[in-house]
Amino acid sequence: MDNQKSNEGSGRDLGREGAGSSMGKDMGASRSTGGSAGASGASGAASAASGMIDKAKDMAKDLSKDVQSGAADVHKSIDKAADAAQPIVDRLATSAHAGVDKLSGALAGATQGMDAKSRQLADAAKNFAETGRGYVRSSPATSVLVALGAGYILSKILGGRR
Repeated sequence: MDNQKSNEGSGRDLGREGAGSSMGKDMGASRSTGGSAGASGASGAASAASGMIDKAKDMAKDLSKDVQSGAADVHKSIDKAADAAQPIVDRLATSAHAGVDKLSGALAGATQGMDAKSRQLADAAKNFAETGRGYVRSSPATSVLVALGAGYILSKILGGRR
């Protein structure tokens, strides 16, 4: 019995306008046209899908243009930075060249100084050797005793303990 009451109540609601009743009217309209609404609905969906595809293509083209524009802006920024850095690089190169020239001049001066000192040492060694020869020729006995004493001292220093 409760089911009959609920059915009766729902029968009264069918005549009223509402969300459920409008849906039934729309379906009734499509039945009365004999299926032409179904065909127009399919063509409407196809045109909507085609419109979405066209919109997506346009968005892709716009995105491509934006990417190319952004890349061109980055290239311009890089060129500006390179142009701005060029004077700094030139100054650094100039100062580096000056430093190398200064260093090579100092090394050349040091080399010349070492050459002069080595010639002086060679001359001093030659003079010492000539003086030693002259001393040995003038007093051979003393020279032999000095050589023996120097050899003994060196043997004690370098020989270690045995």
